[in-house]
Amino acid sequence: MKWKRVAVLLAVGLVAVQCWRPAHTNPAFSPGQTMETMIATPPDVQAILGRACADCHSNETHWPWYSYVAPTSWFVVGHVDNGRRHINMSTWVRPGKEPVDSIDRLKAMCSEVRKGDMPLTSYKLIHWHARLSAADVQRICAWSEEEQQRLSTVPQ
Repeated sequence: MKWKRVAVLLAVGLVAVQCWRPAHTNPAFSPGQTMETMIATPPDVQAILGRACADCHSNETHWPWYSYVAPTSWFVVGHVDNGRRHINMSTWVRPGKEPVDSIDRLKAMCSEVRKGDMPLTSYKLIHWHARLSAADVQRICAWSEEEQQRLSTVPQ
């Protein structure tokens, strides 16, 4: 009898928390302001970043079904919002802060994938395609370093 009450209370609680849903946004952006149009991003790098990074680091997030179910929704939306704040490939340009800002973000991208901190482990558990091979990490870092070098010679 006690377990039945606990199960009912848990079920009612799970249904009740569905009322608090965070906003699943994919804000509009100008195609001319994306990373791919502002810095040289080869197709192979675009493909790696698209499969491993874009869901949290762009305004083109694919929201899976579980991102609409609380409490998972709070976790997913929070990670996407945080990821976009740090690096957003859809709104790459930050007027008045370029090229230094791009160089800093490129350094961060290489550093995070090299340490294995990105993509997040929780994301990779569900999204197998997002796992980065050693070759993927090497390619991202080689591209990042090439772009940093190129951007450092661009007059401010």
